[in-house]
Amino acid sequence: MRVRFAIIAALAASGMLHAADSREVYEQAVQAKGGRERLHSIHSLAIYMKPAEVNLPGALTNWLCVFPDRYFEYQGMGAAREYAMVVDASTGRAAVDATGQPRHNGQLNGSEHDQLALNQIVFLLESAWLQPQPVEMKSKILIVEAAGRTYKLFLNKDNLPERILSPPVRGEKPKVTYDYKLQHYQNFQGVMLPTRVTQTGAVRQATWDADYEVDAKYNPKVFERMPDLHDGPEPWRR
Repeated sequence: MRVRFAIIAALAASGMLHAADSREVYEQAVQAKGGRERLHSIHSLAIYMKPAEVNLPGALTNWLCVFPDRYFEYQGMGAAREYAMVVDASTGRAAVDATGQPRHNGQLNGSEHDQLALNQIVFLLESAWLQPQPVEMKSKILIVEAAGRTYKLFLNKDNLPERILSPPVRGEKPKVTYDYKLQHYQNFQGVMLPTRVTQTGAVRQATWDADYEVDAKYNPKVFERMPDLHDGPEPWRR
């Protein structure tokens, strides 16, 4: 097995791995994350992101991801403005607290739609609803495709993603790049999740220390009502 992996690593370094062998590398990453059976059993994930003690900390942020097509986001201390938002792709509904720009039934914008896949890929790698397709290994980077985008997975020595980069889609306007650095993995109920997350955008970088609640219990009505900052950063508990 070690000899087999050494051959794969050597081929990856030379850029000679394509779909067949890149599938094997991807399977190793899935196993490192916790295994397909465990990953596919997860239906919701609460993510608590507090500003890291670094030069460029991110704003206090909470997420509730309900797979495959709903999420809640709260941003507080450190954000340009405090806001709460719900997104329900099954109804095309996105709504922001009245201090922002409230809107109801309609088509999701690009970033809201992309976030649905990002929530699954960045934190779980794959789920019961989204399985990235390996394309090739190129210069030690595993390239996969999912939900209409290409993702470059930089794997660490434990086969866990230490960086996930999605370049702009050809012809997409505006051009959007998603770039996450993932560090300090810990086991949360059988799933390896990063406790240090850095996101690099077009104009800034932000870093958080993250905690998680796997299969978080939630009130589904949180996705049916207008978000209200008075409900606090975890309204799904109400």
